[in-house]
Amino acid sequence: MALKVEPKGGKGGKEWDDGFNCEGVTKIHVRGGREGIQFIMVEYVKAGTATVGPVHGVSERRGLTQTFEIKHMENEHLKSVEGYYNESTGVIQSLQFETNMKTSDLIGYDEGTKFSLRVSGKKIIGFHGFAEKNLNSLGAYFIRMPPTKSAMQGGQTTGVGYDDGGDYDGVRKVVVTTDGAAIRHIKFHYDKAGNEEIRERGVTTGTQHEFTINHPYEYITSVEGSYAVTQPYNCIVLTSLTFKTSKGRTSSTIGPVTGTKFMLESKGNAIVGFHGRVGSCVDSIGAYYAQVLPSQEKALKVEPKGGKGGVQWDDGSDYEGVAKIHVRGGLEGIQFIKFEYVKAGQTIVGPVHGASGRGMTQTIDINHLENEYLISVEGYYDESTGVIQSLRFITNKKTSDLMGFNEGTKFSLAANGKKIIGFHGLAEKNLNSLGAYFIRIPSTKSVMEGGQTTGRSYDDGGDFDGVRKVYVTFDGTAIRHIKFDYDRAGQVETRQRGVKEGTEYEFTVDHPREYITSVEGSYAVTQPYGCIVLRSLAFKTSKGRTSPTVGTVTGTKFVHESKGNVIVGFHGRVGSCIDSIGVYYSPLSPLAPPSEKLQGHGGDGGDSWDDGVFKNVKKIYVGQGDVGISSLMFEYENETSEVVVGKEHGKKTLLGYEEFELDYPSEYIISIEGCYDKVLGGESGVITMLRFKTNKRTSPPFGLESASSFVIQKEGHKIVGFHGKSSALISQIGVHVVPITE
Repeated sequence: MALKVEPKGGKGGKEWDDGFNCEGVTKIHVRGGREGIQFIMVEYVKAGTATVGPVHGVSERRGLTQTFEIKHMENEHLKSVEGYYNESTGVIQSLQFETNMKTSDLIGYDEGTKFSLRVSGKKIIGFHGFAEKNLNSLGAYFIRMPPTKSAMQGGQTTGVGYDDGGDYDGVRKVVVTTDGAAIRHIKFHYDKAGNEEIRERGVTTGTQHEFTINHPYEYITSVEGSYAVTQPYNCIVLTSLTFKTSKGRTSSTIGPVTGTKFMLESKGNAIVGFHGRVGSCVDSIGAYYAQVLPSQEKALKVEPKGGKGGVQWDDGSDYEGVAKIHVRGGLEGIQFIKFEYVKAGQTIVGPVHGASGRGMTQTIDINHLENEYLISVEGYYDESTGVIQSLRFITNKKTSDLMGFNEGTKFSLAANGKKIIGFHGLAEKNLNSLGAYFIRIPSTKSVMEGGQTTGRSYDDGGDFDGVRKVYVTFDGTAIRHIKFDYDRAGQVETRQRGVKEGTEYEFTVDHPREYITSVEGSYAVTQPYGCIVLRSLAFKTSKGRTSPTVGTVTGTKFVHESKGNVIVGFHGRVGSCIDSIGVYYSPLSPLAPPSEKLQGHGGDGGDSWDDGVFKNVKKIYVGQGDVGISSLMFEYENETSEVVVGKEHGKKTLLGYEEFELDYPSEYIISIEGCYDKVLGGESGVITMLRFKTNKRTSPPFGLESASSFVIQKEGHKIVGFHGKSSALISQIGVHVVPITE
């Protein structure tokens, strides 16, 4: 049964459907014109013969027809289609086709909102959609690509044949039993349409080892092993097995590597099933390969920040990352932006968003080949013109200069523990606003500390959001049992290992405001176990807290810690005790307290301004005039501990500024007292006096008190930014606050 993927693109047009009773697609005709794609016509393969489908759209206009051929006789098939559509006209602007052998040129304009038709491990056999004068939208029918069966490695004649087939979506878990001489038993937990199906072969005599795969985001890509004539079985049997995944993870080598070595691997494919021969041992093994890509984590779409106006654009989120950014600035602000993305190891140059006028273009390179990635963007925009004034890009390795003017309202695009893989926004003559797509940054795996060969391996993986609670059991001699309550998307998932004999100790972490940052421990050869086991463990957090040391610090000491990272998962080896422990690091950080914008006080005259939210306020500059506060300027500290001098608000007089400097970071502002009044010839009030109160002292009053007074504060919060209204005088002031966490 074919999977029907609904049409992507604009609205409008009449529905059409070529059906799905074909084996594949052999040729595609696309005609483009000034408004976009005028029509599409597809030739299909049915019973080995080409069948020409109808035209969808109208062809009797000026334009250019392009064709894309697919050599089905050479086992080429269509995997995906992507393109752009115009939301206002409802017309598809361009199309690009990808097979298992090549990718077509982009046919049409790379403008508008991007879309994609793709299903992991499946090929397109038919199309449907909407069209009238032009092609409005396009959908597709997908079927599974048939797997290919490898030869068996190992004994070819002994035992009985087994064949799990290759019609699974992937493997969730592998369980292998070895008796120290041969592989005695194998068990595979397969995934089929979200349901688990288990197949097992052999005799469960010996030590059992487990390896868990994070399906559907991870697949087995290869199996290494060895086989030999082995006693007392007196025939060829498997002696060792090792599994590798699409995430670069490798299981422990199960069993002794002796005799003939082999590898089951097919470039660009994943393993989705197994076959072979089995008796009292597993004699041989083979694999089924399928063109399956790990499901991509659904990208988090952060809505555009900036001014209003402009035409919507969207580069999409089907990339691995950003490789280069081009920014052109002029007198009005940022004129245009253009991105180069990484997709399947290749650089994809995106379209220009905005227009090029007199100005200067700056670029920032992101070296994805050395694991550099973009984590955030910040800048300023002008509320009156609706144009972004400046941009700064921050990677895991560097921060760009501020490109443009540090004036207007500040904004930021960031998501904790995630990297940017795509952009969208609004632009026309200039860049008006900018949004981004984020995905999780892959965790990194540490080495194990402790026993390296005893027991069996365990691996919780590193795709959790953090650790909520740790349980450690100690029997007076060794760490016998560990249990972790992980957080994944707000849900608790528990993993536990070992034998629960002894006294259990608990340590709770205030996730997501707190993370484990390091693990200290010790290990030694310990009796009566006669091998290396963990003797002690202690955990430290991002808030500077340390758990009690569980156990006795004896033998070799170790620390798992990576600067700038937190611990989100564990792995190691376990038997009757916990033999060893390793960790997964992720560049997460505890959630910053949410800011709140408190309403401004004073008059309504003048233009609005907003400095945004910072980490601390460092210094305040107050300028006085004849009838009120004439100007204000603030000096802040940002999240990277840089000093940021805000824009001057109002009009500075010959009297200059009076200053109020804070002893930051220990001192912070908790409230503002002020007065405002109408002045001669004015219809709206102006600020006449300001006084700032900190957690340590109160500033002198700046200006003169008048009839109308106000206080701006929120209990348990500190001020981290200012906003207001001004012209030649300051007419209104308000603040941004965050909870006090010190």
